[in-house]
Amino acid sequence: MRRLVRDVDTTLARAVTLLAATIACVVTVSLPAAYFLSGHATRQAEIDAEARLAAATVSQLASSSPELWVYENARIRGLIAVLGPPLEAERRIVMSRTGESVVDHGDQPQWPVMTAVSPVYDSGRVVGRMEIQRSMRPLLLGTAVVATLAAMLAAGAFAALRSMPLRLLHRALERSAHLATHDVLTGLPNRALFRDRVERALNWLRREGTSLAVLYLDLDHFKDVNDTLGHTAGDRLLVDVAARLRSCTRETDTLARLGGDEFAVLQSGARTLADTELLAQRLVAALEQTFNLDGMLIAVGVSIGIAVRNATDQSDTDAGILLQEADVALYRAKAEGRATYRFFAAEMNQRLLAKRSLEAELLEACERGQFRLHYQPQFDLTEHRIVGAEALIRWHHPLRGEILPETFIPLTEETALISRIGEWVLQEACRQAALWPDLGCMAVNVSPVQFRRPGFCEQVERALDRSGISPKRLEIEITEGVLLHETEETLATLRRLRALGVSIAMDDFGTGYSSLGYLQKFHFDKLKIDRSFVSALQTDTQAAPIVRAVVRMSHAMGIRVLAEGVEHAEQASALHDEGCEEAQGFLFGRALPATQFRDLLAQSTLRLPQHEPAPA
Repeated sequence: MRRLVRDVDTTLARAVTLLAATIACVVTVSLPAAYFLSGHATRQAEIDAEARLAAATVSQLASSSPELWVYENARIRGLIAVLGPPLEAERRIVMSRTGESVVDHGDQPQWPVMTAVSPVYDSGRVVGRMEIQRSMRPLLLGTAVVATLAAMLAAGAFAALRSMPLRLLHRALERSAHLATHDVLTGLPNRALFRDRVERALNWLRREGTSLAVLYLDLDHFKDVNDTLGHTAGDRLLVDVAARLRSCTRETDTLARLGGDEFAVLQSGARTLADTELLAQRLVAALEQTFNLDGMLIAVGVSIGIAVRNATDQSDTDAGILLQEADVALYRAKAEGRATYRFFAAEMNQRLLAKRSLEAELLEACERGQFRLHYQPQFDLTEHRIVGAEALIRWHHPLRGEILPETFIPLTEETALISRIGEWVLQEACRQAALWPDLGCMAVNVSPVQFRRPGFCEQVERALDRSGISPKRLEIEITEGVLLHETEETLATLRRLRALGVSIAMDDFGTGYSSLGYLQKFHFDKLKIDRSFVSALQTDTQAAPIVRAVVRMSHAMGIRVLAEGVEHAEQASALHDEGCEEAQGFLFGRALPATQFRDLLAQSTLRLPQHEPAPA
């Protein structure tokens, strides 16, 4: 009997050992192979899609510009700007029909190289091709790492499996597969599994003529929760968010967490767009309700971008393109106020291409010095003379002409360019102030994004040192947006500027939510009354008392007052009667180039205009 048991144990041990060895070999070979094949397919699909998109862009330019294929044509530089910079280890080549290289952008990728080619059309005929090359070396290095880890895993698995019951082995493999395809925090499918299910749904759509929608979700203001309450609270919030989103979806839908605060929903079998719209509305409404984290109420919202495919849409697409379209629509939803949803439309891609083109042109403007400063006079209402100037940036585009800051500054705030352009404005304004020693004050308006970036105080110090002007002559204008998310770092920056001797003014006073609270926390040198109050002086009986109250309060705190947007002599007279010291507006002069402002400044005293000046 013991011998029989021993024989059974030996047989089982051999079987388990053989099974463990087989699994170890399979893991050692299959994991790096699967990683390589999956990575190769993904990268090939990416550059194929990129080549098709780039070829379509070149085709549009070829249709509108027959001279596109002339080497060194000005349109070629525009083509490079539209296509955007190549990724790392990537090369983009545009060739004519004869094989001549028109654009060769990027360095030669390291061997081995994968290539994607897409034809360029003009009026239905092939006139060239777009070629994208990308190095496979990162994929090979990643495969080598995976192979090493797989071998280590296989060795450990072999030792463990020899003594592990087969049932436990089965459970472990199931758990491993789950972790590979699901988010650890929320338990939802991860990005890889979501893409796979989208691909399956697309294949089913082509065979059965069904429909599907991909909803790309991004939480609004989630970063504020992490910054103020910590990442642990942020993780708990994500778990609660996932639970609410799950309650809004059907069993046939797929809800996934793509990473960070980004989620996605695959809706299969929606009969109409109204069904998808109802789902989006449920998702938005579910996250409008506050969350309770240990008695603390947290409010976040969600913005959603939606891409749709149905039986009538026979366009060649894949999961990557659908997610990209939904992401573009999400960008539009955030730009239009957040806590809402938008469906993808083809013109959104055009706007995105235009934005990328403008980004490239902004970078070129920095390199070629296309920015200029204009100066608007600040007028002393008692002494009737110019006492200061506000420096206002202008972009002199070689093709579009003069571009006002409200067109391009928001874009620079989304990139690192705001810090670079902002420092140039400080340098140029201080340099110009040094050439006008009789000008009492040079005011520079600072973007909230620029103000909060590290190194802003050092930028101010460098501008003062290089120009040699007294710090008291430089006035930094900030809006209430700087203090809207008040932190100790914000107040510390203001104190550092004050220690330098720089004057600090609050711009657009009265248009925010907590103006008086800001005055209590930091003593400003000047308040600028917003133009909306000034323009109402002649039409609204409540405007004068408001201006009077602001002036008296400011004087009680030792703060000077400047009124913006003064366009009529009657407004200037009323402001002077209320005790306002300074004014700025078209009545005293528009923003002028340095040479014209110098001539205006040469007049030591100006007579107050009695009529509205002719438009510039």
